[in-house]
Amino acid sequence: MARKTKATRKAQAPVTRRRAANQAERAVAAEEQALLERVRAALTKAARRRIGGRAAGGGEFETLRDELFDAREDDVGLVLALMHQQAARDGTAALGILPEQQAPYFAHLRVRTDGGQRDILLGPRAFPGLAPGLSIVDFRHAPIAEVFFACEEGDDYAIDVAGRTLEGVVEARRIVTFVAGELDGVSVPAGTLVRAGRRWLLEPAALGPPLTGAPAAPLAQQLVGGASSGTLASVASELLDQQQQALLDRAPEQPLLILGSAGCGKTTVALHRVARLCRRWPDLYPPRRCLVVVPERGLRRLSERLLAELGLSEVTVSTFSEWVGQQARALLPWLPARQAPETPRGVSKMKRHPALFAAIDRLIDDHAAEIAVQLDRRLQLGTMVQEAMAVRAEQVLAHRVRRVQDQVAKVVPRGKRKRVEVAFAEQLRQLSRIREDFYRLIGDRELLELAAHVSAGELSSQHVEATLAHTSRQLDDPADIRYAHIDPKRLATVDGREIDDGTPDELARTMDDEDYAILLELLYRNQGKTATRTRKLPRVPHLVVDEAQELAPLELRVLGRVRRLRGGATTVAGDAAQQVDEASGFTSWPKALAGLGVPDAASATLETTYRCPKPVAELAAQILGPLAPKVAPKALRDGAPVSRSVLSSEGHVAVAITDVLTKLTTEQPQTCVAVIARHAQGARLIHQVLSRALDARLVLEGDFSFAPGIEVTEVAEVKGLEFDYVIVPDASLRQYPDTPEARRMLHVAVTRAAHQVWMLSPGTASPILP
Repeated sequence: MARKTKATRKAQAPVTRRRAANQAERAVAAEEQALLERVRAALTKAARRRIGGRAAGGGEFETLRDELFDAREDDVGLVLALMHQQAARDGTAALGILPEQQAPYFAHLRVRTDGGQRDILLGPRAFPGLAPGLSIVDFRHAPIAEVFFACEEGDDYAIDVAGRTLEGVVEARRIVTFVAGELDGVSVPAGTLVRAGRRWLLEPAALGPPLTGAPAAPLAQQLVGGASSGTLASVASELLDQQQQALLDRAPEQPLLILGSAGCGKTTVALHRVARLCRRWPDLYPPRRCLVVVPERGLRRLSERLLAELGLSEVTVSTFSEWVGQQARALLPWLPARQAPETPRGVSKMKRHPALFAAIDRLIDDHAAEIAVQLDRRLQLGTMVQEAMAVRAEQVLAHRVRRVQDQVAKVVPRGKRKRVEVAFAEQLRQLSRIREDFYRLIGDRELLELAAHVSAGELSSQHVEATLAHTSRQLDDPADIRYAHIDPKRLATVDGREIDDGTPDELARTMDDEDYAILLELLYRNQGKTATRTRKLPRVPHLVVDEAQELAPLELRVLGRVRRLRGGATTVAGDAAQQVDEASGFTSWPKALAGLGVPDAASATLETTYRCPKPVAELAAQILGPLAPKVAPKALRDGAPVSRSVLSSEGHVAVAITDVLTKLTTEQPQTCVAVIARHAQGARLIHQVLSRALDARLVLEGDFSFAPGIEVTEVAEVKGLEFDYVIVPDASLRQYPDTPEARRMLHVAVTRAAHQVWMLSPGTASPILP
């Protein structure tokens, strides 16, 4: 991180209303215009030089190349833009390393060092040595870019690069914007210069709004479910409202479905129900045997801490992936020890889709037919067993085998009945051996194509091919087995990593998270119980499933089989509007409850959002649009207005967030801020820039600090969590098109805010924003 060693220039008072630019400000605009012309000329020269080196050929790209050499200066930018588009279409990389002519950079940094003055331009694509004393650097990676994000004009700076310390002073730090390729705006200390025809005006505009006014006292001391200023919400029962308290008084054996919008206290009520039952009937509901299942690690850690406040640290809280993996490995010790780094999205969708049940049915039928053939041959019964086994009256294979055994025993001679009993018993004992069934299910083209066929178009041949290829790699031997005959010293890599790391071979002999539920389902469908000869799936007295809309039907079935059937309690919480995982296959609460084995669950909808102030709650409803509940949740508090910024590029977004958060964390050091990108890659990119000037943490594995500070994450990580401020850095058409999935994702992001939301749109704003 760049270090500001001294600030020598006093901050200039910003203007409060628009005025004409003065002479000094017009000089700045003229300087930036001249700089742009130098850059354009250098880029045009570089483009002509590189294109001239290409072999002559036909096609649209070559036609445009010829036009470029004859183009007027006014037309060069247009021709280059067309060439960029054509290059993208035909795979040409000739212009791929050159910055865009229309907007080659977004910021200008001038520094003075012992070696003289340098002008550094920040953009999405680097071009070092563009002209003498002038370079374009990649704002995400170049060390000198840290100076721009961390310092102001007049500051002395020092940065460490490759073991050396580089020092200098910042002479100019300006943000520039372009419209149709023309310079349209330049930031100066007093505001922003904007073009108005041939004139320049000074506006009191900033890239970002002020974020101020978060309550000094923790929100949890005032309302239910809040966690402001980095403190955990108090979960004392007296904070629950009347509706929430009434849910705790429901009979324990009555399954309970708790619905409600974001911030209504669903998790709070579910955990209080655990506490109520554990305290009233400790023998029936011992804490150490109760199970709380959540979708993400961040919510797991928060739930653990809330339960600890209730004195119930013994309660097991687990993500579904963690829990099902532990259970499957305990039951099936033959499973490969290695875990796949990440399941491809298409493969995950195939393995979690409810259409896979059809493939499992076919697999059971095929297995039943194979057993029937073996029994007919062994017992010399012709086709008697085959004909009886072909009748699919039961879902469980063991039940079908026992039915056929009873039928056969009634018609064979008495002296042959013992042989029948022994033969059928041997087949039943082998039903716990599911290794071959499992690999056939995920590696057989015919079975996967059947699943795709019955999926109503949700699974395609691409999903089938991806799953087959993925399974094939997982069945391969890893390098340590393939090269076991070679001296290990000769296999040592330069970077010390495993030889398979970062290659397709790293999947060899691995398991996906999605595989474990399939394995447990196969165990049950074969035997009628989730057990092997030595172990069985343990029953729990109280099962809590939070954010249940994120679990696939197959996963809900597996979970439902751990419920204690007599006197057991089941609590389910969720909100269909907050479903962020499309692969879960959630369609309705009745179907989800049926999958869990509690179709008769009593349903209750919480009506008050305690987390979100009115402006955030109203924005959330507008984002959901047609997906919004018929009755909007009631917000009790007024709050700061939602802020929106539509900026030219991701670079402008990064500068705006850095500047605003630098001020905010200075004025409110106890505040909690979440910068929530839609996907992990977007979170990594914005964190890479913010961390150059701010103490920002990247959280992609659920390790939230629940303390003051800035945390950068993705939407999938923040279910059930809350922060004082939420910043959405990518509220654009590209990331949030008008689709149901995008509406739910953006809704989840904004409803994490307990005080204020700031939406930034690089380029075109998302159409789902009001």
